Amino acid sequence: MSARAFTDFVAPKTLDEALRLLHEHGASARIVAGGTDIMVRVRRGMVPPGWTTLVSTRGIERLHGCRRRDNEIVVGASTTATDLIRDPVIAEHAPILARVADRMASAQIRNVATVGGNLVNASPAGDLINPLLLLDARLVLASLDGRRTVAVSDFFTGPGETLLGADELLVEACFDVPPNGRLFRFEKAGTRPAMECSVVTCGIAYTPLDGRIVDVRAAFGSVAATPFRGRETESVLEGRRLTPERIEQAARAAEGEISPISDVRGSAAYRRALVGVFVRRLLRD
Repeated sequence: MSARAFTDFVAPKTLDEALRLLHEHGASARIVAGGTDIMVRVRRGMVPPGWTTLVSTRGIERLHGCRRRDNEIVVGASTTATDLIRDPVIAEHAPILARVADRMASAQIRNVATVGGNLVNASPAGDLINPLLLLDARLVLASLDGRRTVAVSDFFTGPGETLLGADELLVEACFDVPPNGRLFRFEKAGTRPAMECSVVTCGIAYTPLDGRIVDVRAAFGSVAATPFRGRETESVLEGRRLTPERIEQAARAAEGEISPISDVRGSAAYRRALVGVFVRRLLRD
């Protein structure tokens, strides 16, 4: 690998221009928006020789910002973490996104790191992925052949790997406006109190109804090859009352459906125990 692998840089101003460039260059082109991941690769000499063209999407206006479209919230792929924190549409309809974004990295990184980059980078520790899983987000992928929509829960195929084709661009993430009374909870832990790469992320969402909780969503990160929905945890909780016994069953279900590894940031046993702690804490809150 070589830090000199990129030999060309282009900055299209329109989406159509960007899609034409991706079609022309195929797998040799890499999208750059905030550059918080790819520039680290460049500096470390970790760019594969086949990557020759950087395509910057920062100048494509339609990829920026958040808006409401009928009963749907649309978040452009080039929307930054700082944008999420400040956006009135997000504050009104999906404040969980702003809360999670506010805990990402540093202010300098939040100013440039984008929603699309967090998704396409496909790190198991990607912070913004967790709330998007809780929101049942849909991702719109565009190419010269048209558009297709995939569920965020289906998008990741492995560490750093997604369903995105070589000639496709992630355009936006969208999700239905959450109903009134819907609750979202999120926790994460790292090896230090700031600028941490998450050892565990855990999120839970549900709607209280007649003393029970319904439409339950659980999401986990840094505890498997990809961020994922905790379907077994959801099943234990769906339509149930949040009794101490039920909360304990949910924590055990969560511990059982993750598949953490041991690395320099934490052991598998630590991650498993921490997931149980977080599930109990979020449900007792």
